[in-house]
Amino acid sequence: MEENPLKAVQSSGWLLMATGAVSMVAGILALVYPDITLLALALIAGINVFLFGILGVVNAVSADQDDAGPRALVAILGGLGVLAGLIMMRRPGETLLVLLLAVGLWLIMSGVISGIIALTEPEDRGARLLAALVDIVLGGLLLALPELSLATVAILCGVSFLVRGAFALYVGLKLRKGTAAVVAPAS
Repeated sequence: MEENPLKAVQSSGWLLMATGAVSMVAGILALVYPDITLLALALIAGINVFLFGILGVVNAVSADQDDAGPRALVAILGGLGVLAGLIMMRRPGETLLVLLLAVGLWLIMSGVISGIIALTEPEDRGARLLAALVDIVLGGLLLALPELSLATVAILCGVSFLVRGAFALYVGLKLRKGTAAVVAPAS
């Protein structure tokens, strides 16, 4: 039985919207409770990185065959995100330094890869470059200033999760609207 391509795109839209919403909730929680414990922050960050990792792998597997280079980068980043998220969830209270390094490195790698992809694909280039720049800057701050307090780390992670979540929500809504217009064209 063949799957309707429009239904698959709509499902991708819902997945992006759900991931974006979870990321935004994680970001809001990190901003509202900046003095949360390392355990809670590590769990929130781990869940978020894990979900974006899964999303990256799904995106790489379901993308067009013509984009082998960017797809491979997205797949690698997604796999690293899944592993980093699992590690962060498994050992949330080990050390702040490990959390800072894991999130900082992941944000920088994510920003660089997102920036490369944004430069190769004209669609939503500005929004993609902005999200990539935010990730690179925030990741760099986490790595450059490891003595930051937990409250500052929570705020930096919260801002990053909000930006990434808003972008995922935007792309998901755009996908949903695009497929709705094709399914039910204006009369």
